[in-house]
Amino acid sequence: MGLEKIFRSLSLVGFSSFVSLLGAACGSSASDPTAPYDPEEIYIEVHVTQGLAAADYKFAVDGASGTVRGISCVRLCQFQPGQVLMHLSAAQVVNLAGLLIDAGILEHAGTDFGVQCCDQFHYAVDFRDGDRRSTVTGSTEAFPEDLRVALGYVTELLVDRQPIIVDFDSQPSDWPRDALILRADSLQNPLLVLEVEFGGGCRDHEFDLVAWGGWMESFPVQVNVQLAHEDFDDPCDALITKTLRFDLAPLKAAYEASYGVGEPWSTTVILRLTVPDGHGPRSISYNF
Repeated sequence: MGLEKIFRSLSLVGFSSFVSLLGAACGSSASDPTAPYDPEEIYIEVHVTQGLAAADYKFAVDGASGTVRGISCVRLCQFQPGQVLMHLSAAQVVNLAGLLIDAGILEHAGTDFGVQCCDQFHYAVDFRDGDRRSTVTGSTEAFPEDLRVALGYVTELLVDRQPIIVDFDSQPSDWPRDALILRADSLQNPLLVLEVEFGGGCRDHEFDLVAWGGWMESFPVQVNVQLAHEDFDDPCDALITKTLRFDLAPLKAAYEASYGVGEPWSTTVILRLTVPDGHGPRSISYNF
């Protein structure tokens, strides 16, 4: 991976991810599950079926193209083979790979976790990160909990949802901040739903929700959350409205790793949301 490519990636993936990419350029062990990621070498393919033959489809997260792409659609799916279903930033591709690796997908390489019940969804997952590769299979409830949760973030992409990126080491300047207007926001737990408006129409834009800077020790605890927007210098000026849905569950997991697990619905975290519209932070209460 050349330095030109690394510095080009810096504007997309933030400083802490840039450090990981720099480590990749210096060499990493294919057998090391903690080795850094090159987003262009990440490929996640998921084949979903159901025991009662009600569902059968396959899709992939392709880091080389930065897309979620349909591969096959037999039942209970609404895409064509080869259809691009979503565009992902390099940062989100790396985030998804990191979630799966943290959940142990490399350690479970070659494992068939079996089927617990005939009506559950069954997954066959092919994970690749350069020379590192793992294939795991199993039904919904047969997977270990961490792996099931991480896989859930991948399958949510099919319904136009992305997990929040928790990158406490980053700063706002590490993320793209092309202008937009926030028309509405709502918390549909665990989703933060943002309706945005922006100029474009000629290129595919990328959006990420990023938690940065760490926990702010107040009561309730606060955290900075930024909406990143990359417009790729879109030359068109059609007014586009888009609804963005971000799963906040990884932020909840990060909070519980720092403060412990409380009683259900007893915890409040204040999201200090900033968007690239020239206004200051908006406060949103996230309860879990």
